[in-house]
Amino acid sequence: MATILVADDSETILLLMRTRLEMAGHAVATAADGQEVLDHIDGGVAPDLLLLDAMMPRKSGIDALRELRAAGVNTPALIISAHQDATDADAPGDLQVSGYLTKPIDFDRLLDSIAELTRT
Repeated sequence: MATILVADDSETILLLMRTRLEMAGHAVATAADGQEVLDHIDGGVAPDLLLLDAMMPRKSGIDALRELRAAGVNTPALIISAHQDATDADAPGDLQVSGYLTKPIDFDRLLDSIAELTRT
């Protein structure tokens, strides 16, 4: 299955995501903000997929993705947003966002997206 790096500033959401994704057979690393995402990847975590909350303190998921893309990291990324109208307006096209999910997370849709993006 896939290795997934999940970033969200809510400990509850991180625990729920980790639990559900691990139950589906995926390996999961977590980050509390965009800076931790960068630290994980600099530290050698090579995820198959990024799940990034759009709005987090210190560094947003969008800002972290912008830095990763500038550094040549092309890992597929799904943006998670509490806003029902999350679209490409939230992240410029040059960031190569693979899709958007809104909170609360529809786990069936999430698992379908993971399978499509990682071919698992």
